Amino acid sequence: MMRHKNEAGNYGEYLHQYGLKSTRPRNHVLRILINHHGVLTAEDIYRKLADENCCINFSTVYRILEMFTEKGLVEKSFLPDARKYGFALRSLGHTHRLICLRCHRIVEISHCPLSVFEQKLEGETDFQIVGHNLELYGYCPECKKAMHGSQEVKAGEEKKT
Repeated sequence: MMRHKNEAGNYGEYLHQYGLKSTRPRNHVLRILINHHGVLTAEDIYRKLADENCCINFSTVYRILEMFTEKGLVEKSFLPDARKYGFALRSLGHTHRLICLRCHRIVEISHCPLSVFEQKLEGETDFQIVGHNLELYGYCPECKKAMHGSQEVKAGEEKKT
């Protein structure tokens, strides 16, 4: 579990657990990720930092996110509707999740729906499966309601006149 940051906003101990040095830009990016319970794109994080008058280049934000991904601090997910990658803090343990395509909220699935399928697949293919990721994309209840209320057209539906 992460220890609380000190008053200066330094997440040094937490970063050190992942083999990373604590720097001002890394601390800012980590703070944004910790305070947001969902997936953020590099652009989202850059915009939030700019709104706070943090002078960090977009390329620096992206490099930090890639480094955090490489070290296992964050998970990188492709967001099909945005055609971009999103980043979220890695959850402890084995996780599966639903990701809202509109607001990028994450809903963790409490059980592994693939365990039986994985065992069956190993038996059929003699392939030793050592892990998997499961991300399902769709729209959370709030976004479905907002989309319905604003008359947005879903894929495959025609506008009603």
